[in-house]
Parts: sequence; structure tokens; C-alpha cells
Amino acid sequence: MYQLKLLQLLGIHEYENSFYLEINLQLDEEAHVFWEVDSETALSLKRVSDFSNEHLYRLSFHTNNNKSSITKHYLDQSTRIEFTCSDQYIEALTALKQLEAITELDKLPFISRKLAKNTSQEASQMLESEVKDGSVPKTKRKLSWLITPLLITVLAIFTAYTGHSILISASTLPSGEALWVDRPSADKALSLEEEQVKEKPKTMLLKENITIVENHKTPYVELIEDISSKLPKGMVALTFDDGPSQFTGEIVDILKEFGVGGTFFTIGTNVKQYPEQVKYIAENGFSIGTHSMTHANLAASSKSKQEKELVQSSEAIEAITGEQVTLFRPPFGAMNDTTTRIVTSHGKKTVLWNNDTRDWETRNAGKIIQHIKTTDVTGSIILLHETKATVDALPAIITYLLEQDLQIVTLR
Repeated sequence: MYQLKLLQLLGIHEYENSFYLEINLQLDEEAHVFWEVDSETALSLKRVSDFSNEHLYRLSFHTNNNKSSITKHYLDQSTRIEFTCSDQYIEALTALKQLEAITELDKLPFISRKLAKNTSQEASQMLESEVKDGSVPKTKRKLSWLITPLLITVLAIFTAYTGHSILISASTLPSGEALWVDRPSADKALSLEEEQVKEKPKTMLLKENITIVENHKTPYVELIEDISSKLPKGMVALTFDDGPSQFTGEIVDILKEFGVGGTFFTIGTNVKQYPEQVKYIAENGFSIGTHSMTHANLAASSKSKQEKELVQSSEAIEAITGEQVTLFRPPFGAMNDTTTRIVTSHGKKTVLWNNDTRDWETRNAGKIIQHIKTTDVTGSIILLHETKATVDALPAIITYLLEQDLQIVTLR
């Protein structure tokens, strides 16, 4: 079973001469954990990240020749940045990628559920020092003996008076790292994880118009709006119109090979001609929506004609799959208020697109691939058709999208 995985990087920490990535892993549920990594990878990540602002960071599950990437998100902007990683990191990343449930995290030796706080005698300076001079000190450096006593004395008075621990911001210390000062009573010390419950890590990519649906063969998102034409940044949907056809099986097999999602908008007359292809789509966990019965221009059709096109095509699909059809795509993207009312009254959601490959026009695999590579694909619903050119282009398209660290999802 393929599940949507998101690996959000919340921070980089040094503790007891080891380095940890603070991460939020989304799988069948969320987990806030600490991943022990080598110093070289930690340093490389440190150079390309900055946790003092509102940026959100997502780690890629893909590596190539000891290179991986991190995607920086801020508002509607996303930037993919490469960093150098070790074989140890790649091995651990592979183990995380193969997880099927959050409960399996505890079996991974490099994962810790909690990370104890640094004491007042320890300030995390190694990473900042490495960034400045390129070296990797063997032992943890401490604050200057001139600064530390004064700083700790002031903080001790504060913590004794309030009864709480305090976190000194990175801008306060020359190391650029945060320093925890504990309450006098050691038995009341909080773990870093418990302290951060006060400010739960932000969830990435989950926006108001979608809901992640888990435990399916392919990564799914459930659309909430009556009409959708785009996805949040970091996601992309491959949609295939005008099938089923002689190419349906090949398209499904390619999607399965890459472990990515796909959505098929089928025409009723073709459904009756290729029922086994419809069944094959459904059996492999991909969504099937209706694209009308005869590919009619609904905006130019009467109300009764529109309803007939919608109902008959849906019933043809449902007779084969045994599942209710919930998605609709109007032929040519043509629809009017009557179309909207009919679709909504039948409990369906309309799916348009914001990236048209024009594969129906070019019928050229190279041009289709070039279109994808020269357009902004993050957050897009990509329009494709069931043709030989699309089949030929699809492996290269998927490879490119994955290289951009995008989640290729099925729509529901």
C-alpha cells in the first residue's frame, strides 16, 4: 500500500557530540521525532536552511550521487535547494521511505522520540563554527568563560523567580544556536519535545481545499470544493482524459511502476467499449471520473441533455467498478450555471486544470515533455489524454516531477 509521506524539517540540533534533525513525519499519522545524522550532512543542511524566519522546509525522499534536496516554502513561493549527504543519511532516508506506519519508527535505531535539553553548561556552537571555518570540531565548544557566568546568573534569577525554563533565541548567542536553561529542580525538567507542544509544528501542504486520504494503493487527496483547478504547492496531479482506450493499461502500469497517483476521466461510450480497462484502473487504486457520455459540449446543450450525459456515463462506470463516481470533468472545459447545478445536485465535484500539455494537438512525446519542463508545475492539475505520445512521454514526465520533489497524487 502506498501512502503519502511528508518529511518536514523543523530544526538541526547538536546534543552530546551527536547531531539530530528535528522532523515532523506525516504518514498514517504525524510524528515529531529526532533523527541522528552525521556531522557532514548536518553541516550541509545547516548551510541551506534558516529557522529564524517563517520559512518551512521539506526534505526530499530522493537522492542522486550523494546529493539530495530540501524545498523551502514561504507563502506561495517554493525553492528547491540541493545539499550534500552521506551514505549513512541515504540509508536512513531509504528506511524512512519504506515505512508503512508511524508505529514502525520505533524500530529505527537512528530515531528518537525525545531529545533531552542541553544543560546550562552546554551551548550548541559546533554547527555555527563549522559554517564559519569549514571545520568539524571533535568536541563541543562552550560559551566564552567571560559571557557564560553573567548570562547564566541572570537566567538563574529569572528561572528561580518564575519557576519556568527559558529558551534564549539564536540572535542572543554568538553561536547562532538556542540555549536551554533548566529550572533548578532536575526532576521537573521538560524534554525538548514536551516543551515544544506549546507551539505545535506547522503542517505542510495541507490546505483548506483538500484532505489527505490514507491507506490506499496510491497517494490520494480528497477535494473539498465544488470546482477545483489547482492544488497546494508541492503537489501535482496527472489526469488522463477521453479513455478508456487501448493505452489505458500501459498508463496504469507506468503509474504503478513509479508508485504515483493518477486520475482518469472517461467517456461513457468508451467505457462500454473497454470495460476491462475501467476495471483495471479501479483495481489498481486510481480514481475514475466521468467526462460525459459522448464528449458533448455541455455549455451548448439543454438541461435534460446535460443531465443525461452526466448520469448515463456515471452509471456505466459504476456498473463495472461497484463504486460511486464523485468526479466530473466537462468536455472542452465548457460548462455553465446549469452544468454546475446539475453536477452539484448529483453529489459530484468538478475538476478542471491549470496546466494543459496540448498533447491532443502535438501528438509528440518530446514536445509534451518539453512543455512540462518549461512550465510551473508545482500545485498543478495537468491535463493529458490517452494517446501513444502520452504513454511514451509519461516516464520522463514522472521522473522530472519527482526530481522537483513533488508529490504526484490521485484526486478524489
